[in-house]
Amino acid sequence: MVYNPFSQALNNPPPPASSNPPPYNPAVSTTAATASFTGSASSTPPKKYVRIDGVMKLNPEFKKWKEATEGKPATTVANANVALPVVTNMEDHEALNEASVASGGKKFALSESTNATIEMMQEPEISMEAGMQPDTMVDELGSVLNKYEVPMGLMNKLMMLSEFEVLEFIIDDSGSMTLLSDTLTATKQTQTRWQEAHARLNEMLEILAYVPFQEIQVCFLNRPDRVLLKRQGRDPKSFLADAYRQINACFQRGPMGGTPVFEKLQESFAMGANRSIARYLFCDGTPNGGLLAKEGITKLLINRQNPAQNPMTFLSCSDTDAEVEWMKEVEEIAPYCSECDDFADEAAEVLRDQGLALPFTKGFYLICSLVAASSPEDLDAMDESVPFTKTTLDNLLGVNHDEASYKHYFDHFVKAQHARVVENDDYGRPKKADQLKKNQNWQAHYSDFVRVPVANQIPAVQNFKQQLKQAGGVNRKGKVKSNSTFIFK
Repeated sequence: MVYNPFSQALNNPPPPASSNPPPYNPAVSTTAATASFTGSASSTPPKKYVRIDGVMKLNPEFKKWKEATEGKPATTVANANVALPVVTNMEDHEALNEASVASGGKKFALSESTNATIEMMQEPEISMEAGMQPDTMVDELGSVLNKYEVPMGLMNKLMMLSEFEVLEFIIDDSGSMTLLSDTLTATKQTQTRWQEAHARLNEMLEILAYVPFQEIQVCFLNRPDRVLLKRQGRDPKSFLADAYRQINACFQRGPMGGTPVFEKLQESFAMGANRSIARYLFCDGTPNGGLLAKEGITKLLINRQNPAQNPMTFLSCSDTDAEVEWMKEVEEIAPYCSECDDFADEAAEVLRDQGLALPFTKGFYLICSLVAASSPEDLDAMDESVPFTKTTLDNLLGVNHDEASYKHYFDHFVKAQHARVVENDDYGRPKKADQLKKNQNWQAHYSDFVRVPVANQIPAVQNFKQQLKQAGGVNRKGKVKSNSTFIFK
């Protein structure tokens, strides 16, 4: 394992025409504001942040002004009138503090992990590895974080990608990738699954262009093509232009063939033995071999050596949930394994599991796509129906929230659980897992979440997760019980 000091802090070329990201659904803003808005695109910008009912949020008037000025949605947060504010860079942080002090509040200090990451980014060795100068890296990275609305706290997660010797992206080039997905281009045209994979890969690469990494590889399930990308001293824009050129050329040739996922993963792990490789699989359906292949993939990932240094991320590209359900099932079993759908679907899941107050942006989603598999304690735990502790929320969003802000998040989390729909199982009985999530009394343990750094250290959380595993058919060792989809002997 290559030493990475960032792990100590916390234990724009446009895309091609065929790869435009899906449009965003703007939130319906509230009427509360501190300044009137005339609707003129040339008017003076309102303050970006405002205190509403004691909690700092994105200013609805700023949102209106930006949308009128730029002619597009101002934010990718679907519930901006309720969500906590997104602070993406130092300029945002200064604006947040100005608005807070002006409304009688205190300044929001950067979280401990964010401060540590910023300090390390200014070290010449680190900035040079990212193709930037020590005095410009924070601002240049901040610019791309602002574009996608990535909370500052997630910088630390990104920097830890430099621990891996290779970031390997495996693309499903089977014939079914020509079918339509449920994502749209910027012109609201339905994309094929092939176009969706292309677009999502390009967005992830744009983020990676601004952080240190050792090597990126892009390969395919069927064709022998393999794109090797290294920094080679280039600045982010020069690197990205070359990366897009090579990858776009690969995607010009349409998909054709089967879906040999098991065979490709076996090959990848064999070739990468004793190395540290983060793997990402874009895939749209059932692998060749059906159930036997699914069982083989599951066993391979459960038994792989050093899973923390060989995380696996499934990036599903399909409008048919049943075809990719096996990825979700593997995620629940294998350690350091994550499954990520398109932004709209993931945002809906986060809204259900975390509530209205967590600002899940397109950028938050992209970082989860890159590092959730390596972050089982927080990013990959958002669907476990356990609230973040205050320390975890602060570190993820990048600022130390005041009591009112954290309570706002916590209360909306609890509301989301109480509103959860209890579904029936295959026998028509209410699902025990849904009942547990809906009825758990987290309010009784609020003080623990404020005081304890990590949720898994709280006894109530430990008990809840154990009950959840039993209800879901998974035992303590992570093996699936005999009444679940996969049966191991």
